[in-house]
Amino acid sequence: MWAYKSVVILVTDDQPDYWFELAPVWFGVSILLLASAIDHQVRRSRLAVILGVVSAVAGSVASLAYLLDGDDEGLFGPAAFAMMLSIVGFLFLVGGEVHNKQLLGTYDFGPRLLAWLFVAGIPVGAVLGGLFGERYGEVGLLGVAAGWAIVGLGALGAAQEPHDRVV
Repeated sequence: MWAYKSVVILVTDDQPDYWFELAPVWFGVSILLLASAIDHQVRRSRLAVILGVVSAVAGSVASLAYLLDGDDEGLFGPAAFAMMLSIVGFLFLVGGEVHNKQLLGTYDFGPRLLAWLFVAGIPVGAVLGGLFGERYGEVGLLGVAAGWAIVGLGALGAAQEPHDRVV
């Protein structure tokens, strides 16, 4: 959803309605599903699952708040922030172990990369937006979307392998 929104803004300079604000529910659910899939394969699995639940609940609250309030000034911002923190915390928490245990095959680097893309995406977007115009701030979000695609490819690949890896 963020990739679509970012591409539309870069091409047309207009933001499509709801695409940014409804994405958090799917981010949170994705992290919860990944946490569930690797639950017994990482040392800190209980904390990982808790962070997955927090991300799913906070992402759902953010999207629901936007739908009910119609803007991002109320509960959306704090809930989206909580979702982002829990996602980044989860990704850093399990990223090294996912890589070391090769839980996502070729894409074992995905969780760490996505965590760093979340951390770097906002400042990179701010710098690009400041230098070249506001719509170029979307480049940071496109980086985050690419990170999600890499993690998704890793989870899909692991699910198709016959041995007892992640999914």
